[in-house]
Amino acid sequence: MTSLNSLVYELLSLRRGDITDTDPIDRRLVIDWIQTQRARLLHQKFDKPFTYIDEHLVQDLGTIQMETVDSNSLSVDLKDKMRRTAIDIPETIERKGGIGTFTRIGPDEKTSTKFNVVTYDRALVSGNGKFNKDVTYAFTLGDRIYITSKSDSEFALQYINIRGVFQDPIIAARIADPTWTYDDDYPINKSMIDQLKVLVLKEKFAVTLIQPSDRTDDLDDNPQGNATVQKGK
Repeated sequence: MTSLNSLVYELLSLRRGDITDTDPIDRRLVIDWIQTQRARLLHQKFDKPFTYIDEHLVQDLGTIQMETVDSNSLSVDLKDKMRRTAIDIPETIERKGGIGTFTRIGPDEKTSTKFNVVTYDRALVSGNGKFNKDVTYAFTLGDRIYITSKSDSEFALQYINIRGVFQDPIIAARIADPTWTYDDDYPINKSMIDQLKVLVLKEKFAVTLIQPSDRTDDLDDNPQGNATVQKGK
């Protein structure tokens, strides 16, 4: 298991060889760098054809409640009503095709057949054939996921399950488990860790080394946010 706190500690150790309570690097800033570089590496990886998605990178959002919405208010000419997630869903890693990096959107019963994830434009014209009229389609619009089917089968679903590789894994982790902290598992695989460290050290820490460490107008070293990261504050 790899945690955010362990990654921050390793990066600061590589930079200084030792960490003190007055280290001028804000640990929250290091976490932001880790998140940014992780998303960058995954985008480069997933944008290539036939890319395997490592399960170490996948997060399960758990049971997501659905709600009914008036499709006319969304300029969606599919039916009078449709279903969507009752909460915002974090963005997945971008990839070609515009459908994001979802590994499963389907009924909460995980042994059930998953939905066909398509783009918004594709959802408008799907399900009109002889063999796909009973297929349920899922698409992202804004920050919500919508599901639709010509058979109206989605109206029986009160909850769905969503799995994917998300741009901000902290938000995704706290949807599934509000008690998640920076000491819990962080979705990254071992092959990416060294790459991420090199990018942060080369592109981020190199800049901070030429910046003044004292951010207040006094004689002491007073870094901002220098407390150990614990609860994701």
